[in-house]
Amino acid sequence: MITLINPPSLKNFSGIQPAMTANPPLGLAYVAAALKEAGFDYHVIDGAGDALDIVRPYKGPDGEPEMRLDNLKIQGLLPEEIAHRIPPETDVVGVSCMFSVMWPLVRDIADHVRARLPLALLVLGSEHGTAFPDYSLRNSAFDLVVLGEGEETFVSLLRARADGRPLDDLPGIVFKRDGGVVSNGLGARIRDVNEIAPPDWDSFPIEDYIDRHQTNGVYLGRSMQILATRGCPYRCTFCSNPNMWTTRYIPRDPKRVVDEMALYVRKYNIANFDFQDLTAIINRRWAVAFCEEIIERGLDVT
Repeated sequence: MITLINPPSLKNFSGIQPAMTANPPLGLAYVAAALKEAGFDYHVIDGAGDALDIVRPYKGPDGEPEMRLDNLKIQGLLPEEIAHRIPPETDVVGVSCMFSVMWPLVRDIADHVRARLPLALLVLGSEHGTAFPDYSLRNSAFDLVVLGEGEETFVSLLRARADGRPLDDLPGIVFKRDGGVVSNGLGARIRDVNEIAPPDWDSFPIEDYIDRHQTNGVYLGRSMQILATRGCPYRCTFCSNPNMWTTRYIPRDPKRVVDEMALYVRKYNIANFDFQDLTAIINRRWAVAFCEEIIERGLDVT
């Protein structure tokens, strides 16, 4: 059994550090869909979405004095509550950490998970782990980091583990061994993005996010996250893109993107889409085709 964990939202009301808005975990929903397509049994704990109405003080884990701020709060489940919800038959736990400001909280979650499941494989994914794999493994209970685009790599990891094969030749991972850290380097990007399984929103409380306007864009009606392209061809100095995604920019078929939008309009009564692309409008021909597809179908959305 695999358990996927989306951490709760961490909010700092001092104005010193950014507050993280609880958003539907798009990346983790894609990973869940990949597991479903590959036939793996999995369980999802959405530390934010499962308790969006609960906001409590967070004092941080032991040994983190910089976290001990009276104005630091958690929106969602506490780390110990997340660990308690993990099914006891779980042998692999995957945790997402999108932003480094979330790292002390994610590390706290890993400590509680390790205490509950001492033999489970703890896997860290998303942007922070890719940016700092060595640091993340040497300073936490995590056993392994999945680098970059996670769907294919995580499935390959699970298959290798199920078959009892060594991890030495599996690209896209960094793992602990004999007191050290071994890196296999970034794996290849997924080239046919049109064949990627759509996000498994059925495993997440997506309607709670929508009903509560939990979005990171301007609120223009019932909103949904979506991804039309992957990657970015640029190397902006402030951005993690080159290490996370490389500079390969791959757009989806615009018809398929609008198919997904139309599905969400029917299923969730969506009026507005928040595109999570790194740089959505690069290819003029693609952008025009995408807009024409929306107009042709009469899709009344922003």
